[in-house]
Amino acid sequence: MIRLIIWCKPFARYFLTVWIITIISVSSIPSIPTLKIHTAMVDIRLDYLMHICEYGVLAFMAFLSFTGNEFKMSYRKFILISLCLISFAILDEFHQKLIPGRSFNVSDIISNILGILAALMFCMVVFRVIAQKYNRTN
Repeated sequence: MIRLIIWCKPFARYFLTVWIITIISVSSIPSIPTLKIHTAMVDIRLDYLMHICEYGVLAFMAFLSFTGNEFKMSYRKFILISLCLISFAILDEFHQKLIPGRSFNVSDIISNILGILAALMFCMVVFRVIAQKYNRTN
């Protein structure tokens, strides 16, 4: 997996751009049905899981795009990227309010932020491991 991340690094900004365009495009589609799993006791909405994954991938691509060649990043840049991602998640929900058949949902924002936070933790661990391996080889 580490080799795959290192291989993706030069293309990360392209992947990030495509992913942002995809998020905006899907958010602009009117009246998307909500996917649910019906059980005997409760209905489980799958769209929240989709939001977590969608914004987790976005955050991963953003951090991969803006990390240095040695997979290191300053805390200032880390915080700035995190705030930009959270702002984008909130603005995306407000954008959906303008689309017919779509609505603003606070639970979607929470799911988006959970995806971002999960990717942040993943990136912190994985990038630290890659940076240590990179420093050992050089």
